[in-house]
Amino acid sequence: MAKEKIKVGIIILNYNGYMDTIECLESLKNADFLDRKVSVFVIDNGSTNESVNEISYWMKKNLSEYLILSEEKKVSSPFILYAGTENLGFSGGNNIGIRLAQISGMDYVLLLNNDTVVEPGFLEPLLKIAKDDSSIGIVGSKIVDYYHRNHYILGGYLDLKKCSGYHFYDTEQANHTDITFTSGCIWLIPIQVFKQCGLMDSNYFLYVEDVDFCYDVIMHGYRITCTKDSVIYHKEGKSTEIKPTMTYYNTRNRLYFAHKMKEPFRRKILFYLYFGFTRIIKALLKPSIIPYVKKGIVDYRRKYYGKYE
Repeated sequence: MAKEKIKVGIIILNYNGYMDTIECLESLKNADFLDRKVSVFVIDNGSTNESVNEISYWMKKNLSEYLILSEEKKVSSPFILYAGTENLGFSGGNNIGIRLAQISGMDYVLLLNNDTVVEPGFLEPLLKIAKDDSSIGIVGSKIVDYYHRNHYILGGYLDLKKCSGYHFYDTEQANHTDITFTSGCIWLIPIQVFKQCGLMDSNYFLYVEDVDFCYDVIMHGYRITCTKDSVIYHKEGKSTEIKPTMTYYNTRNRLYFAHKMKEPFRRKILFYLYFGFTRIIKALLKPSIIPYVKKGIVDYRRKYYGKYE
């Protein structure tokens, strides 16, 4: 009797970025998945441009088999486009994909940023690590700057005194080691991890949700690691464009994460001292961010989460 193929659900979140998403899909179409059964779930997060039409057109033109959905249900297809009607943020949008992967019987979920391009053999090294050790909760790749190919990140660490995650830049020191943080740009996660940890916290909407999930995975007894043998290219400059709302989300969401994390209060005090001091310094250097800092604090205190309004 033939051995059942491992099923992997690759989740790509799109919001008004169909050109990047299509380039990512092109690279996945040409990837070598060996004998794996792979389904690519493109989750459109309520785009306000022609994203759904453009991605649908690409699928019709380039694929022999695909599905377009407007509801969460069990599916079996190599490419699926879910046409959402509302922007649910990074965590909320990815959660749709995770639920689709769960009900469709996937063994692993791979979260992948839409502004990435993958090497043909990127998946297998991730799967090998996860398959060989059931204690692994997340495996990350080597993420090379799309525009500057001599720069990359590989792994990282959580700094709970700052309630933030930091990358290891241009070094392979974290290769195949235990780490506490890796970029949410690409995560391979065994499906049972979601059964233990739950989905991503949709309260964040944007930013810090990757810190929260890595922390939660570790608190549930899983390990996080990464491998240089899996390589993707990330359009880092586009995704890190500084916007005023980044200040809002980082203020509100780091306070929310500090409240959530299961650490002694004396350790949280270090964060509050650091955070208060740095907000003052940043406000003095750039007074234009003051309204966003104030709104972030106010919304945290009144427990308003979700999208910036």
